[in-house]
Amino acid sequence: MNLKISRKSAFLIEIIGIISFSILIFIAMIFFGGGTRDDPTLPGYTFWFNTFSDLGRLVAYNGLLNITSMVLFSIAYFIIAITFIPFYLVFPDIFPEDSFEKKLTKIGSILGIISSISFIGVIFTPADIFQDPHNIFAYIGYVSILFMGVAYLIAIFLDEKFSNKYGLVCLLFVCVFLTFLLMALIGSMILNIRSYLTIGQKIGRIAIFASFPILAYGTWKVKKE
Repeated sequence: MNLKISRKSAFLIEIIGIISFSILIFIAMIFFGGGTRDDPTLPGYTFWFNTFSDLGRLVAYNGLLNITSMVLFSIAYFIIAITFIPFYLVFPDIFPEDSFEKKLTKIGSILGIISSISFIGVIFTPADIFQDPHNIFAYIGYVSILFMGVAYLIAIFLDEKFSNKYGLVCLLFVCVFLTFLLMALIGSMILNIRSYLTIGQKIGRIAIFASFPILAYGTWKVKKE
């Protein structure tokens, strides 16, 4: 398989992963036992007040077993972790050998793979059973994504083949994702306001799903020119 096809495949695999994740998470929300950390009596999944990790709990906040939601959450996170790896592997290939941009994107891609491994770690550490390891995996995953985005951003703006529109997409992603991390840090660790984390998490995930397919498409398109 030549590199052009592999880059096209990476783009398509990423799209399939995003669609699969979205469908499975939506179904998991339907089957979620119910409750939030601040109000265990709330029925079902509350989009802006439950985290994604709540779906992966063995027991929901209201005390009900959460097996179906947990299984769907686990499958969804495994799929999204695995299907982003091809993009991380092919992205550095578009830059000249021994260039600063290539070295930078290789570092970024290593961070991307670390994020995927971390999110797989989240699957095996349900928040209601292994809270500390779960949080460690989650924060490693999110911080790795942020610095990966910074590395990609610099490389894109330095490279002449990449249109600046892709750099602007990456810049927007980095700004939005940094905002999410600050919301999580300030809200959950300093102010103890859960909604900062839950809302920021959704915004961060939307930012990933909106920007990375565009970057993957740009990676494919650059080599076609």
